[in-house]
Amino acid sequence: MSTKSSLNVQDDYDDLYEGYEDASLFSTEKDLLEDAVLQRSIQSSYGERRKSGSAMPSRTATASGSRLGVQTGRTIARPTSTARLSAGSRNDFRPASSIRGVGYSAKSNRSSASSGMGSPSGRHSSATPILVPPLDPADDDIPSKSALSRFRRLEQDIRSLLDEAVLLAARNLYPQALEKMKQMDKLRRSLQDLPEWNPKDKNALINPLLFKINWYYAEILAMNHKFNEAIKIYTELYTSTSKDEQTFVLSRIALIHRRRGEYEQALHIIHKLLDDLSGDGNADKIEMLHQAASCYALMNRWDTAYKYCQMILQDADSPKAAFNSLVCLVATKAEAKKIENAFVRLVEIRPKELDRTPTSIPDEYREIIENDSLRVWENTYKAQCEKYIRTAAQLVANLDEDVVAGYEWCISQVKSSAWPDLIVALEMAKAWTYMKQNQFNKTIEILTSQNNNFEDNRLLSQSCTVLTFLHFNLDDMKQANEYALKAYQADKFNVKACTNMGCMEYANGDFTAALQYFQEALVLTSSDFWASYYAGLTLSALGSHQDALAVFLKLNAAHRQRPTVLYQISQQYELLDEPVEAFNWLQQVFTLHPHEPFVLEHLGALADKLGDKGAALWYYNESYRIYPANFSVLNWLGRFFVASQFPEKAIKFFELAEKLDSSVPKWSLLVAGAMRRAGHLTDAYNKYVEIHEAFADDMDCLKILIRICQETHAPSSEIQKYQKELDLLRRTRPAEVASSSRAQTAMRGAALTDTVGIISERLSTARKSPLPQSPAATPAGSAISLGRVGSVTAGLALDADDLEQFNVRPGTAKRLPSRAGPPVATDETDLNVDDILPGLKR
Repeated sequence: MSTKSSLNVQDDYDDLYEGYEDASLFSTEKDLLEDAVLQRSIQSSYGERRKSGSAMPSRTATASGSRLGVQTGRTIARPTSTARLSAGSRNDFRPASSIRGVGYSAKSNRSSASSGMGSPSGRHSSATPILVPPLDPADDDIPSKSALSRFRRLEQDIRSLLDEAVLLAARNLYPQALEKMKQMDKLRRSLQDLPEWNPKDKNALINPLLFKINWYYAEILAMNHKFNEAIKIYTELYTSTSKDEQTFVLSRIALIHRRRGEYEQALHIIHKLLDDLSGDGNADKIEMLHQAASCYALMNRWDTAYKYCQMILQDADSPKAAFNSLVCLVATKAEAKKIENAFVRLVEIRPKELDRTPTSIPDEYREIIENDSLRVWENTYKAQCEKYIRTAAQLVANLDEDVVAGYEWCISQVKSSAWPDLIVALEMAKAWTYMKQNQFNKTIEILTSQNNNFEDNRLLSQSCTVLTFLHFNLDDMKQANEYALKAYQADKFNVKACTNMGCMEYANGDFTAALQYFQEALVLTSSDFWASYYAGLTLSALGSHQDALAVFLKLNAAHRQRPTVLYQISQQYELLDEPVEAFNWLQQVFTLHPHEPFVLEHLGALADKLGDKGAALWYYNESYRIYPANFSVLNWLGRFFVASQFPEKAIKFFELAEKLDSSVPKWSLLVAGAMRRAGHLTDAYNKYVEIHEAFADDMDCLKILIRICQETHAPSSEIQKYQKELDLLRRTRPAEVASSSRAQTAMRGAALTDTVGIISERLSTARKSPLPQSPAATPAGSAISLGRVGSVTAGLALDADDLEQFNVRPGTAKRLPSRAGPPVATDETDLNVDDILPGLKR
């Protein structure tokens, strides 16, 4: 370009000079030199300087002095120390003499601020996009640099707090996550109070970060059920976001209304979103249809919910919509044929599968590919679809009284579908049905036939675990041991299989091996209750009562107010000869179950051991009032009143025991003895005669009859008669113990097992088990529990050996022997089959 330009010249760039005569950039030289923006631009890196600081000659300037690179009416002088603004090459920028090239035009009415570059003269600028490169902040531009640096520091702190809050929310620690978000308020205010910012930078940096903070804050507020505050924040976000983001905000508001039970408000928002969303197969639209169907279902408007599910199925193959359609039909009691068609529609939906991994990939990379996020998503999606089909099959099968036939129809439909892996699961569901009907042989037959069809070892382990339970309750210990071992070998990472192996070893008397299996289960899952509980019982059986106490105390810390744990803690303290602690812990069980006679009896025994006869009498009386058929309670109460010189009151307790069990002379002798202590000698003598007629070989009765005859000065012939019978018994049984009644009582101990088992089971509140036990096939105490193995009647010997002393002086209540083996104590979960034999999964 020439260094001089004329107003009359016409060339290809005429359009660049349009409006040239109407406006001049600089009116005077003074304006030029005093313009701060222009001088700063000249001093920047875009001005061509000499190393010495003086301006370099422009390629377009003449020796006589150029005109500043713009067309003016006269030459403007300029100091040599001021850098010149170069026009640049023609290929990069427009001509320097073009006023439009620097953003000015006389025809524009826009302010220069809107074009992104200030006007020194205060005139209007053109709307033409600026082609001159933007200027970086200068070294002395302190406000911009400091604000940006402060923003980066705040951003780092905010993101750190956000990450911590999200992790806490993912672990369901919602209050702690909310505290983290509240700590962010100060940082958010600091972020909003930053000094002067370029509006463009503010929109690009600060506003998105503020939106993210408010979004997560509202989400965590909703998780903490602070719905009003969350809706307030969502409303503020809705007014300050783009249209696309408003869709997400409204969907969250609708979800909060649904969680609060405000279904009408939620549907109003959902319908508004559905009107704005367009296009078939739109993911957002499908999600809104799902939300609408859920709201109508919660309002019991099943017909409308069914219509929305059908709208989804018209646009996409959604397993969720197909399953919900079937649920709506079942809820409206539609025709069986229509429900069956809905099930067929569900199983026809093919699973979404990714391309299989090529066989040529090395093994180290194959494992990475198989476990990447896409594979995880695929597996999760497939598992959810299988859950839908299993639940739908259960609904369809239970439509008719013949549930087994319903499962067989579902299995036939699944065989011809894209879900053949579900056949085994449905077969097992059919087995559960047989088990609920107490047809254990049918259940065993199905599970045994399916054991060879399991491709997954985990399913095989689960099936064998169930078979272990069934054979154990059918008293087939050999088969139970085999299936327990098979379940353990199929999946050694199955906590339930390890626990069952420990139970079987405990039942076989190998406590050391049982403890190893329980410890192995705890290594896999340290929070497993039954593995820890059985480990504590095993340690107690091995004599390590202190270690057992530590285990039960840890269980109590994790499972508060659990009666079984509290009872075992009391037992361990009693075995450690600390009756005070044992009494205090057992009182906590009494607080939870104040009407449990077994607990009351045990508290009475501990109070008696501590010397508090009054408290012992109260607990025994309460136990007798609730359950009067407890022999040990009747024995203690009768002996207490005899020792307290109130034998008349003792008679009724002994007579009740005699009525409950008249097969042994024990209680009859106690009744006669109480009559004798009360002074009713005639009645006592007649009672002894009746006992002798019923139990002629009872030595204790003969001894007392001889003594009574001697005290009452009866005829010597009668005394000699009883003496001869006693001598004959002593000669015929010289090797036996002095009292035959004690031997009979010991033999009777086994017969009392069932009664004591019933008493101990009263501690729990029976709840319906998912797999009910059969009374015929599962007798009391035969469930796979460690309490079954121990001798639960060892502490119930009835002190028949001191009857002689009882009749000549006030008796003293002896301390009941401790139980030999793990004591039986249950809570509300003990009667559940799943808990008795962990590992029984539905």
